Amino acid sequence: MDIIDLSIEKGKHVSSNHDLNQQTWNDFEKAAKKKKIVLFGAGACSGCFFKEYGDQLILEGVVDNDRRKQGLCLDEFISETFGLKSGKKTISDMSLFDSHDKDELVVLITSVNFYEEIILQLEQMGIQSYFVLLIMEANRRKTLPEDICSNDEEGEKGRFAKQCCEKEPINRKKIFFKSYGDYADHGKYITEALLNIRKDLDVVWSVDDMGTEVPEGVRKIYGRNWKLVIYEMETDAMWIFDLPVPEYVIKRQGQLYLQTKHWASVTLKKFYLDASTFQAVPEKIKVWKREKELIDHIITGSEFDTVSCRRGFEFQGEVLQYGSPRSDGLFHEAENRKKVYEYYHLKKECNVLIYAPTYRFSKTKGKTAAESRNIGLNFHQTKKALETRFGGEWYIMTRLHPSVATAFEKVEKPDFVIDASRYGDSQELVSASQILISDFSSIMFEAAFVKKPVFLFATDLEDYISNEYELLIPYDELPFPVAESNEELEQRIVQFDMDSYREKV
Repeated sequence: MDIIDLSIEKGKHVSSNHDLNQQTWNDFEKAAKKKKIVLFGAGACSGCFFKEYGDQLILEGVVDNDRRKQGLCLDEFISETFGLKSGKKTISDMSLFDSHDKDELVVLITSVNFYEEIILQLEQMGIQSYFVLLIMEANRRKTLPEDICSNDEEGEKGRFAKQCCEKEPINRKKIFFKSYGDYADHGKYITEALLNIRKDLDVVWSVDDMGTEVPEGVRKIYGRNWKLVIYEMETDAMWIFDLPVPEYVIKRQGQLYLQTKHWASVTLKKFYLDASTFQAVPEKIKVWKREKELIDHIITGSEFDTVSCRRGFEFQGEVLQYGSPRSDGLFHEAENRKKVYEYYHLKKECNVLIYAPTYRFSKTKGKTAAESRNIGLNFHQTKKALETRFGGEWYIMTRLHPSVATAFEKVEKPDFVIDASRYGDSQELVSASQILISDFSSIMFEAAFVKKPVFLFATDLEDYISNEYELLIPYDELPFPVAESNEELEQRIVQFDMDSYREKV
């Protein structure tokens, strides 16, 4: 099921405008013979146009309201433009329409969510000739047999990967990175160390936001452009990932795969093939069984880490117990505090607490779906306890797990609470803050590495241990004060003894 099918399933192909609902590709082709074509939208839906027409219909231009895409080429975002002349078209803002006679243009709107708003924009500019790709494609698919409509994208990806392997040489100086964050985690710090050592490497990062800032010497590619991802991976000498590689990618002879995992030198929970939670999910077992056959080395930061990774990945190869690259970022407190405080416009004299709970498995969707836990923290009560024990002015930053990062965006919160879930580097946040509260996230250990106070707030402690993940370390043996209610947390903060805490850590 592709993006068109998903949008049809949700009824997005039905407009309130009856005439719009009658549009067909034949109507568009007739208009396109007499006018200049402008594509409005450089999203996934655009691929349908290029899959059908390739370079047969010449584009006058491409417009997108997303500023992050403007100035970049079409083929950086749309897989189907790979190798096409049209793919080299630069994405523009609305000003492109100002340099053309409006009557000469026909606009193909590729957005599935905002085409009616875009139509209003066009009509206000005097453009009356426009077509909606989703509606035309929905009308086309109504007339086709179901087997022809079915989308074999996975098969197409596998064939393209095989084609790259057969035709394209491996670049021995190219390294491919992918992380849970766009430019983050161990890969970020490995990259920056590499750039200091070597200036001749082609360092490629797969990101979901092309606006992500990266240092000079790093080349970004759009992670949802599957053809570009496959091409880069099949021609790289080395992959450095903290999540599994795509199943359609073929590992070639001579390529090296380093798995860094996305935690530091100590993790609290059993994971992957060592976790009973995963045993009930065959598709996850399949992914990690494949991973263990592909991985050449796992980078670990402690003997504890090495032992748990051997179990979690069922890995018998060479482990590189060299340290925790991302933890290096914790030891630049002054630099990180300046950066984070400036980013969020905080006063230098104020203090910051990071609240970083992990996700829970969905009770309704099952153990393949992560969801945010109910934010049970009483922010006002916690702030008052911090002021009582430590003094000064306090802000609370929430940092949700990457898989549920958007869950807190629309929640009403006090002025002193900042949603930092989208901030690129969690190590910079921990380093910049004074205190951390978590529940079961292994970020707790990183704050402890630099002796910052850590409090554990787990209102569902018994349920989590019984139904989510088994723990590698008993919860009551952790060196952190534990609270199962806001009242307990207030008490733990007010009574906190730094000397005793540091000794336990």
